[in-house]
Amino acid sequence: MTEEELKRAVQRVFRLSQTDPEFRAICLSNPNEAIQRITGKTVAPGIRIQFLDSVPDKASDPGGAGK
Repeated sequence: MTEEELKRAVQRVFRLSQTDPEFRAICLSNPNEAIQRITGKTVAPGIRIQFLDSVPDKASDPGGAGK
């Protein structure tokens, strides 16, 4: 997978994760699997991908200032 293919895949992962809670959970627990589901290709060994959930933690942001 080229760098450009990976960039496009990440964009597709982002869009799908916004509407599919099950896919979002896969993104957070196994990012390489999420990329493979989108592209049908495996991520090259040595490439580390991590997706983060941007939902503020209510315990650390009780007033909702992060919204």
